[in-house]
Amino acid sequence: MGVCDKDGCDFNAYRMGARDHYGQGENFEVDSSKPMTVITQFITENETDEGDLVEIKRLYIQDGRVISHASSKVPGVPGNSITDDFCTAQKQAFRDPDDHLAKGGLKK
Repeated sequence: MGVCDKDGCDFNAYRMGARDHYGQGENFEVDSSKPMTVITQFITENETDEGDLVEIKRLYIQDGRVISHASSKVPGVPGNSITDDFCTAQKQAFRDPDDHLAKGGLKK
């Protein structure tokens, strides 16, 4: 029921094959046992607050380092941010319904 994008489009580093990106301990690029700042950037096509959304980026700051979100290791799904192309490729790779595109993608 409803019109929301129920399956959504996400970027979970572990699901996308970067199993050493985020977790507790020194073996992870982002150590969840230490304080961090999480930054989410919403990028528009004209780089203003009025433009259409075209990309969502995630960054982490920990121990004075800026750490980009992990890159996908899933074949056919390149990238480390959410874009319409990333979402479409992810839906195809996991054989998920593409409600994201059907509802207008990031633009909506």
